[in-house]
Amino acid sequence: MSTSKGFGNSHNRAALLFLSPAFLLIAAFVAYPVVYAGWLSLFSWDGASAPIFQGAGNFVRLAGDPIFWRALGRNLLVALSAMVFQVFLALCIAYCLVRIVPAFSRIFLFFYLVPVMVSEICIGLLWRFMYNPYFGLVNAAFGALGLDGLKRGWLGESGTAFSAVVVVMSFTYLGLYVLLFVAAVRSVPESVYEAAEIDGAGHFTKFFSITIPMVGDAVRANSLLAIIGSLKTFSLVFVLTNGGPNHASEVVSTYLYKMGFGSFEMGYAATIGFTQMLLTAIGAWLVFRYLKRAGVGGRT
Repeated sequence: MSTSKGFGNSHNRAALLFLSPAFLLIAAFVAYPVVYAGWLSLFSWDGASAPIFQGAGNFVRLAGDPIFWRALGRNLLVALSAMVFQVFLALCIAYCLVRIVPAFSRIFLFFYLVPVMVSEICIGLLWRFMYNPYFGLVNAAFGALGLDGLKRGWLGESGTAFSAVVVVMSFTYLGLYVLLFVAAVRSVPESVYEAAEIDGAGHFTKFFSITIPMVGDAVRANSLLAIIGSLKTFSLVFVLTNGGPNHASEVVSTYLYKMGFGSFEMGYAATIGFTQMLLTAIGAWLVFRYLKRAGVGGRT
């Protein structure tokens, strides 16, 4: 008995030794920044002079900041669009690639993955060129189709800037979810589909009655990735519009950046970041709980 206990303790010590670098990295680059942001949110600081204690003043200001709440609302719209145009659409495409056109799945997967492999900054610059109101491909395509009335300054007009950014986000991240769902759909036993075909089920029935329930774990994981990514999105918005025009495409991260590095209100920027982190964690937890209660990916 003592030998077994000593053996177990030896393995525990070895496991802790191998895990310690990861713990140190998490402590240095995750835990410490979160704690420091929470501490800094209690101060007014311009990044150079001595911080001035504000208590809950920054949070009171944030609660009454209309730009922040509109930016947060756009993050939620991004999350909703991601669930539809990234997660659900990716699942539909993955089913088609695996069950309908498997012979062409590899070539289609390659094209879907190209945006994932390219830097988001490069994608943003490419789409800025495509959205250019004078020589961009989008307006040129409308002109070629005789739809000159649809030409816009897509990124320069308040009514279209945010929608244009959402389109780019969907284009950029769709391929990643297609890849993940292709792996999940391929794991569904062929015998299940064969039994459904014997009963006369078509692709529509097999997709909603077989595929979605049986890849529920992937649906839940990808939904969480989409929600978390949407609530902290930054680079594409920053490159395409920088939150403009007149905050029309502002999201929380770009607003945080402007407060911190534009207005040098580091304390208020820390308050925005700390609140964003809390809201992202709460949102991810709520989505996880909802999908689990709805039976998506659950086990009975």
